Amino acid sequence: MNTFKKILLSSVMTISIVTMSFTAAAVEKVSHEDVKSAIDNTLAKVEEANTGLANGTDNEKLIDMVTDARQLQKDISNNILDLKRNQASTVLKKARTALLNNDMEAAKESLADAVKRYKTIQDLYASNH
Repeated sequence: MNTFKKILLSSVMTISIVTMSFTAAAVEKVSHEDVKSAIDNTLAKVEEANTGLANGTDNEKLIDMVTDARQLQKDISNNILDLKRNQASTVLKKARTALLNNDMEAAKESLADAVKRYKTIQDLYASNH
């Protein structure tokens, strides 16, 4: 009976490991064009927010633009860029917080920094692909 339990346990563990392997392999791989598009769209939205801030656009619209940029940047999935994307996302979060607090100077600095960071991401991705 003990031998039967050991065989059953090892069989169940083997099946679960194989199942996890198939699940991991089934994760959809993001194409080069999808990542490039996500970078370009995010950068465009950040630049739009930065320009809007400089032109005196309504604060609520600016907050929406920054929120949209943060959503768009989530599609930038590339192992090389993940750290830089996370850092740029943090800067966008600071810009959004500054806008919510009507701190336009801090928002201006954060958005300018975010534009630089996303341009760096764009350049890095272009140089690797």
